[in-house]
Amino acid sequence: MAQLQEDSRGKRNGHAREALKSRATDVMDDFAELRKDVNKLAEAANKAARAEVRNASKRLEVFGRGVRSGTEDRITYVGDKVREHPGAAIGVSLGAGLLLGMFLVRRR
Repeated sequence: MAQLQEDSRGKRNGHAREALKSRATDVMDDFAELRKDVNKLAEAANKAARAEVRNASKRLEVFGRGVRSGTEDRITYVGDKVREHPGAAIGVSLGAGLLLGMFLVRRR
């Protein structure tokens, strides 16, 4: 009778061990699958980020060209006005310098 209890207990422990090993294997397989999925997600995020950086770079380049063109136009306009009215240009620059000097002196 004692041997019968040991045999049944051993069988139960053996089944329990096998079930535990099976579950552990399933968990390890799930982790491997999860690792693959995370790697795919990271690759997709990397591709999306690179594409967004390229798009932002293109938009910034277009914006820079627009600013450069607008600035060149304004510089040309101001230069033309200074040549047309040199006295007024000197007066405006003196007035701006005087105002700037007054603001700087008051702050101290």
